Amino acid sequence: MHLKEVDANLLVTLDALLVDASVTRAAERLGRSASAISHALAKLREIFNDELFVRAGQRLVPTAKALELAPTVHVILAGMESLLRPSKPFDPSLSVREFAAASSEAGELILVEPLRKRLQSLAPNVHVSWTPSHRDENIDSLRNARSHFVIDIEGATVAAPDVRVARLFDDTLATLAGPDHPFVKRKPKAATFAAADHVAVNTLPTLTLLDQALRSEGLSCNVSSRVSSVLVGVLVVLNGDALLTLPSSLAAVLEKQFGLARIAQPVPPVDLPLRLMWHSSYDRDECHQWVRGEFANIAREIASAA
Repeated sequence: MHLKEVDANLLVTLDALLVDASVTRAAERLGRSASAISHALAKLREIFNDELFVRAGQRLVPTAKALELAPTVHVILAGMESLLRPSKPFDPSLSVREFAAASSEAGELILVEPLRKRLQSLAPNVHVSWTPSHRDENIDSLRNARSHFVIDIEGATVAAPDVRVARLFDDTLATLAGPDHPFVKRKPKAATFAAADHVAVNTLPTLTLLDQALRSEGLSCNVSSRVSSVLVGVLVVLNGDALLTLPSSLAAVLEKQFGLARIAQPVPPVDLPLRLMWHSSYDRDECHQWVRGEFANIAREIASAA
């Protein structure tokens, strides 16, 4: 006898007979006729080559074979019920997961760090670590689960059919200067602005985007310093007359933290649409879905505060 030839309902019948010790009561329990239960018992006797139950007055007494089968049958049926039972609603506070989010330094400061703070109270055993984003490797990183999220600017990474994309919010560029910089009190002309000292942060494309806005007037920014990080850029600005151009959402944080001033740019606003990417294999992962939702919540808060 092969497993494929055994009807799972036969095990349900066997379990009911073991509990009720009566064909009639087992039939009532299962909502079936007594003849159907008797037929199932005959099939069970054939499968196991044993009487399984013998009559003793009005009761059915299990044989040694039936008693041997009883615990295994119970475990099998309990497992089947657990498999078919609707799953409990997802509870982030009970989840234990590790995720990696690839982004620029700005993405870490704007989105990943606020998410970490949320997780401490909402889901203390769900952790999202930061990893640097490399546009040529982002898709492969998602496919191989080296990263579970990628945060980047729309168009920076060419998407693929198996990668999902969701718009987070539309940021813009902002330029910061020291509180005593002459541009704080007066809006510079485009040529004067371009000729000023600009700090380029290697991990951000902000000056490239600013140059695109200045190109219509035949101008480009004068890069006086190239630095490795936003923090180094802030220190350069605080210790001189250089300008630092960043995503506006990040500039809003830094100008408060370091006493910097935002200057008026002599160009139309430069859009910086931020998006979240993930691999389609995580579409129905409840914890991954929940973290995506938290990223979206943070993005909405940033957009509403702009």
